[in-house]
Amino acid sequence: MSDLLEGRVAELEQRAARFKLATTGMEGWENYFQNLILQERDYFFGLLAELVAGLQRDFRDETKALITEALAQRIRGTFDSKAKYNLGDVCAHDGASFIARRNDPGPLPGSGWQLLARQGSRGVAGPRGERGPPGPIISKWIVDREAFTATPVYDNGVFGPVLELRSLFEQFNGAPNATQP
Repeated sequence: MSDLLEGRVAELEQRAARFKLATTGMEGWENYFQNLILQERDYFFGLLAELVAGLQRDFRDETKALITEALAQRIRGTFDSKAKYNLGDVCAHDGASFIARRNDPGPLPGSGWQLLARQGSRGVAGPRGERGPPGPIISKWIVDREAFTATPVYDNGVFGPVLELRSLFEQFNGAPNATQP
């Protein structure tokens, strides 16, 4: 920051050295035109700086968009030898996933593809667990014909989840083209 400030001070000292202490006569006109020339120069420097800054922003934005597009990965599903693939396309093949390294990468696997992930081999089997207790057995059903429900009762006396059957029977009751099973 101090270098910038020192440069600005030197520029102002150089400007001050150009002016002559006169407001009339030839020296006055010389000061007037010298001032106009410096104002025009400052205006064009400012305009040029604004133009360069705008170009830098546009270039940065365009570059970001191009890089984002170039690095985009598109999931294409299972590899199809008849399909056309481009750089960044991701395909599944034989339990693995691959990404295209270039446009028209050719057959898979091949030099145009990069392996991303592969299905691992089956691990070592763990110890066999003990057999669990037998599950409950349905000993009877409670049927409610008016509500179109059936409730299982297990051999230990516990009630199971209620089965709602109304929609099953309503599809045949009153439907104009329904056929009886």
